[in-house]
Amino acid sequence: MTPPTNCQKPSVAATTKRPDNTRFHRPLTDGAMTNKKYFEDFEEGFIFEYQIPGLTPEEIVSFARQYDPQRFHLSEDEAAKTHFGGLVASGFQTQLLCFRPFCDQVLLDTWAVGSPGIDNLKWLRPWYPGEDLQGTVKLIRKRPSSTKSDRGYLTFRLEAGARENPTLSMDWTVIILRRTN
Repeated sequence: MTPPTNCQKPSVAATTKRPDNTRFHRPLTDGAMTNKKYFEDFEEGFIFEYQIPGLTPEEIVSFARQYDPQRFHLSEDEAAKTHFGGLVASGFQTQLLCFRPFCDQVLLDTWAVGSPGIDNLKWLRPWYPGEDLQGTVKLIRKRPSSTKSDRGYLTFRLEAGARENPTLSMDWTVIILRRTN
């Protein structure tokens, strides 16, 4: 399968904090699909490191209202009565926000064509308001497809935490096209 040559990358934006600590979206690319990476361009041991800005209580509650309306995500008073001792982000919110920088800055510049799924997902501790997380994604396995010569499989491990305290661990595989020349 030859990748299309006239595709336009979708416009994407990453959430970033301004100096006044409010969030804004910034475009990550100019929309051109140049120098996209193939399976062969990744070496085992590839590492991508980044920081995830801390959430405000309002951001946690807003996400929870829409997707995970449990009391420890919705109300600081109710959360204080739980074993968390205070408001915490949904694990799903944590997972999504930890994945987004890797997607924006690595995957969107590849010939990735999907994923067979997540192999491992662990929420190791809660994410509290205001905590910045440090994220690391490492390529832990690389193998060509045994049935389709035009693609391979890259397995990544994402680990994120605050001040030496692991918060999230996730392993997943990406299907990515190989060079055809």
